[in-house]
Amino acid sequence: MGTVSSLLRRDAGVEPIPRCEAVMPLEEEGLGPAALEARGNRFLSSGRRLRGWSCAVSRDFEEAAYAYVLAENWRKAAQAFSEQAAYDLQFGDEHELTAASALLRSAKCYAQIEDEEEGGIAATQHALEKAIALFVKKNNLRLAATSCEELAEFYLEHEQLLNASDFFEQAADYYGANRRCNRHCRFKANLLRFTLANEEILCANGMVPVKDCKRRSSRHIKSSDPDWRAQVREMFSSTSIIQPWM
Repeated sequence: MGTVSSLLRRDAGVEPIPRCEAVMPLEEEGLGPAALEARGNRFLSSGRRLRGWSCAVSRDFEEAAYAYVLAENWRKAAQAFSEQAAYDLQFGDEHELTAASALLRSAKCYAQIEDEEEGGIAATQHALEKAIALFVKKNNLRLAATSCEELAEFYLEHEQLLNASDFFEQAADYYGANRRCNRHCRFKANLLRFTLANEEILCANGMVPVKDCKRRSSRHIKSSDPDWRAQVREMFSSTSIIQPWM
């Protein structure tokens, strides 16, 4: 339920949709998955029927998405959040922040789908790229950083380590004075660059293969460790470091 809980929490940096009541806390209703999905279908149909800007329409898409989240139908949840974002973006700059938040939530839902098809993978990447651009435009760098980190993890999952490193670095820049998050992302970017630069030597010495880096790196080195630079040096002490990154 960790992912469900995180999606149900509103991002502190995103203003609520004007003049709308908060989405009902569905987790308190005690509905089962089938009832929640049926509820989501009703709200989604309602949102699709109406035309022109209305707070109620945006809320219908959001209500549908949260119902699907609680039913753990991640594909429908992702699509409903995407429709909310697309709807909000039709009606000017004042709705861009809520649209960006919906795109970020859509990507988080897509990430929960195992063995996602090509269309879903492309949708995840597009949602995160668009969310980053909108958050930066609205000067919400905290959520821009969160979106960059999500995109970095996406690239890591698909073994595009150079892209992952770049977006961890970008996330660190956006986190700025948030030392803990900045350090965590910078650490991941540095470790990925080291791994890419020294892949052959690391493999020859029985160290972590590139394809397993995303799963194993956090087990060997914890970014919360205050001496993580020393830990990295020790971990790779048996290798000849061609391109040191310290």
